[in-house]
This record gives sequence, C-alpha cells and structure tokens, in this order.
Amino acid sequence: MRALKRIREKFALKDIILFVAVLLTSIVVVSIIIKSIRPTLSMVYVESAQYETVAKNLHSKAYILRDENYVTNDSGGILSYNIEDCDAVEKGGIIASVYENETDAINSTNIRKMNEEIENLRKINTMSNVVGASLESINKSLNANIQTFISDTKNNNFSKASESLEGLLYSMNEKQIITGKITDFNERIETLQNEKLVLEQSAKPALGQIVSGIAGVFTSHTDGYENLFDYTQVMNMTYPQLTNIQEANVKVPSQNVIGKIISKVNWYLCCPIGAKDVDSLNDISDVVEIQIPYVSTTSVNARLVAVNNDYNTGCAVAIFECKDMNVTLSKIRHEEVDIAVKKYSGIKVPRKAIHNDTITRTVDNADGTTRTEEAKVNGVYILHGNELKFKEIVSLYETDEFVLCDTDEENEDLFSGTTIKLYDKIVTEGTDLYAGKVVTQSAEIE
Repeated sequence: MRALKRIREKFALKDIILFVAVLLTSIVVVSIIIKSIRPTLSMVYVESAQYETVAKNLHSKAYILRDENYVTNDSGGILSYNIEDCDAVEKGGIIASVYENETDAINSTNIRKMNEEIENLRKINTMSNVVGASLESINKSLNANIQTFISDTKNNNFSKASESLEGLLYSMNEKQIITGKITDFNERIETLQNEKLVLEQSAKPALGQIVSGIAGVFTSHTDGYENLFDYTQVMNMTYPQLTNIQEANVKVPSQNVIGKIISKVNWYLCCPIGAKDVDSLNDISDVVEIQIPYVSTTSVNARLVAVNNDYNTGCAVAIFECKDMNVTLSKIRHEEVDIAVKKYSGIKVPRKAIHNDTITRTVDNADGTTRTEEAKVNGVYILHGNELKFKEIVSLYETDEFVLCDTDEENEDLFSGTTIKLYDKIVTEGTDLYAGKVVTQSAEIE
C-alpha cells in the first residue's frame, strides 16, 4: 500500500511540473504575439487639414521718401498749434498762433478745446428732437469708435488716439440722450461757457500766426532727412545713392523749424534688395502688402513702380508707392519691412507629418491593355476610420516648419492623381506608420 501511495504522489508531482511548464510557455508565446501586433495597434495623433493663405515675404530695410517742406517760426514767442499732427491744411491755412508767454498759449489752447466741446454738446442736444433716431446706428458708431481708439492706442498713434477718444465720448453722450438717461447737456455747456469767459478775460491776443505756404498734411516731427534726396528723382534712385542715404550723418533741423508739410499724397518706400533676392521681385504683380513690424500690426498697401538694378553688385533698389497716411506713418524714416511678394493658398501641413512612400498606379496602354507603375513620392498618412491611408502631396510653398500643399487633383505633378483635401485627418505623430495599418487609439490636436 505504501509503495502504491508513493507511485501516485510521484505521478501527481510530474503532472504539476508539466502544467507549470505549459503555462509558462503559453505566457511567453502570448507575450511574443502581443509584441508583434503592438505596432499595428499603436496610438496616433492627428490634426484636421485646414486651408490657409500664406505670403512669401521679402525682408528689407526701407528708406521712406516724401515731398516734405519745413515750416519755420522766425518771430520767437510761444506757439499754440491750431491743428493736430497729420491734419490736412490748405495753402494759407493757420498752423499755429504765436504768444508772448506759455500761459497765454495754454489759455488759447484751452479756449479752443472748450469751443469744440460746447459745439459737440449743442449738437448732441438736438438728438432728443430727432424723430426716429436709430439706437442701432448709434451703437454701431459707438462700437466703431471703440475699435478705432483701441487700434490707435495699440499702434502708438497717441495723437489720433486723443481724437478717437473724443469721438468715443461723443457717441456715449449721444446714446445717453437717445435712451433718455440724460435730458440735455445744458448744465455742462453753461459751466464751459463760464470757464471760457474767465480765460478770455485774462488771455492776451496772439502776436502773430504761422501760415502754411502750401497745401498738404502737417506734422510737427522732423528728423533732418527731409532734403537729403530730391523727391522728384525717386524713380531714378540708384543702389549706391540709397546706401549713402542710409549711412548719412544728418544734422538736426535748426531751432526755428516747428514742423513740416507733406505736400504730395504719394510717398515712397525705397528698399535695397540683395542680389540673391532680386529675382523675387518678378513675383510681384501689382499691389502688395508691406508689413512694418516695429511700427504697426497692420500692413500698408503699396505698388511697385520701379526696380533699379546695380550691375556692379547685382543688387537693386525697389521703389514702392503708397498713399496710406496716419500719424505714425508720417514720422517713420528707416524701417524694417516685410514685402508680401506672392501669396499661396493651400492646405498647411507640418513638416513632421510628411513621409516618403512607394505608391502604384494603373496606366492604360495604347493597345487596350494596362500596366502598373510605381514611384516614391512625398505624402502624408491620414486616418480613415481606424485605418491609415497614404496620400501624395504637391508643395506650393515651404518653410522650415510647414509645407503649403496644392489641392488640385488635376496638377500634372501628381503621380497618383489624388491628394489631400480639406478636413482630412493628417497623422502628425505615430510609430511604424504604413498604409493599411489599423489603429485602436487616436487623438486630434487642435
């Protein structure tokens, strides 16, 4: 009996050892299988294909040339300006009045501002009698004045910001009258009239006036470059001439110069163009946008009117004509600029999403048979359902960060005849990517 018991225990131990061996082998096999299929079921990150317009920019340092004429005060005294910077003035128009001392000049300025405010308030008072005055139009005007004030402040147009603030206050007062929050501004008008009367009783008359000899736009800013180059010869400016202007040591205008009149509507950005970039000017068709990044967030519209090549250096001077004008633009002289020589529209693809893969196509032979051709092309993987597909791309414009791709499937550069389209889910990150791969997890990047 004891011998039989030992035999049974021996066989039981053998079975246990066999079971454990089989179990361990199974675990190893399953682990190998999981590892082999894991790349097929890996995570990918995608982003939706979007259509964008991108400018090909040409960078330069522009010299700004205007038709500028100094305004002088040869009689001494203290000035009180009758107009603001960038205001239009006619020939014979009064630019400033001359006073004996600063107090008289300040009083004159305050009286003028009081007269303007009184006139505005009287005008607003009449709004209560206007039948059918539209609150909607007043709200539109109010919103427009808010945006103008924000823009002027953001672009450092502080003189214009002061004017736009007055417009904003005018719209706010209009709304108070229309909505009945205020009946009239008679009390404020009476206060201003009394204050003005006190100033007028103590104010002394002006000793003289500064009158504009020509019509144009006035600015009190001068820099000494006003007469460095003949405005009428701008179309003939050479590359060496422009270099000399930009390297010139100019003298500060004399003390009797109180500003200048910009007498012509057109002004010019004279841009030196390096030899390697001269051919880029051929991409300019007509009107271009020029960004002046250190001056304003908005661009100016300009027209290329001349390209003067310098055959000794291979460089050139590009002359752009512009008509936009504001306080900031009236003061600039040497500025970094970005010229949008050409614009491209297409789908923007991150460079990291671009791969090189082999694709095939079927071609019809002349005898009615077909043949298969293959080629390696650039393209992207897109997620279609839970499967990856490879789509060929054709580049329109490239940077270090992205490629702008054509969406026209008639493009003769397409080997496959198909390409990416709007809202395709482009794979930007993932491992072991290939056409036909099935993925179980994906995340879209905004």
